[in-house]
Amino acid sequence: MSTLTKSPTHVAREALAVATKVLRPYAHKYSPKLYTQPQLFACLVLKVFFKTDYRGLTILLREWTALRRTVGLLDVPHFTTLHKASKRLLRLPRARRLLAATIRRHLGRRRWVRRAALTECRNWRST
Repeated sequence: MSTLTKSPTHVAREALAVATKVLRPYAHKYSPKLYTQPQLFACLVLKVFFKTDYRGLTILLREWTALRRTVGLLDVPHFTTLHKASKRLLRLPRARRLLAATIRRHLGRRRWVRRAALTECRNWRST
């Protein structure tokens, strides 16, 4: 049975829970401590969930109070903060696997069309 959901608050809650177990709260001890790494990771998962860019995600977070509350954000991060967080968080192999597993868990496994039939067809034509 698939765990496909259409609820962005559910997806954000799950991503935040998974990231809280894996990631440290802050990247280093001198970070500004405005947003935690799990919060930024949950925002990046929402970016993929909504299929939008960083600016579009900031607009959605600004207008969607319940979603902001779910992630635990008091204010909306600037889109460059999200972009820099994606470069930092997705550089780590563990975080990249974490993002892929979270998205796959909620969006379901994509079905790939096998190209074996096309390959056979091309070989057949060339003979």
